[in-house]
Amino acid sequence: MKQTLLFLFLLTFVSGAAQQSQDFAGNWFWESPDGQNTMELQLEYENQNRIVGNHCVVFYQGEKTDCKRKDAGGFTINLVKIAKGVYDGTIESAVSFTSGKIRLQYIDREKAIRFYLKEVPPGEFYMPKEAFLMR
Repeated sequence: MKQTLLFLFLLTFVSGAAQQSQDFAGNWFWESPDGQNTMELQLEYENQNRIVGNHCVVFYQGEKTDCKRKDAGGFTINLVKIAKGVYDGTIESAVSFTSGKIRLQYIDREKAIRFYLKEVPPGEFYMPKEAFLMR
């Protein structure tokens, strides 16, 4: 009986820790190596398989920004889970109001998210092609 209880406790603890290690919810930040560009993602779960959020990218030390306007409704990021720790979806540029395709992947050993711009939005936009974001 004690072994069964211990097993159930460990199973619950380990599975809970595994779920927490891939938690995308919250604020994530990136800064380019030269300090000229930054990106912030604010993400939340809509359900187990969907993540929504907003982005704010600042390029050329603030000369160009691609951020959701305060008066705009909805989200600029819409993602669907395609595998454990991997979400694909779209990001809408606040400059051109067009959408590009992105992938977010949780990198467990780094406790980071890899942002990858799979298909750039048409028109003017300011986003890195790839970035590793930290909390």
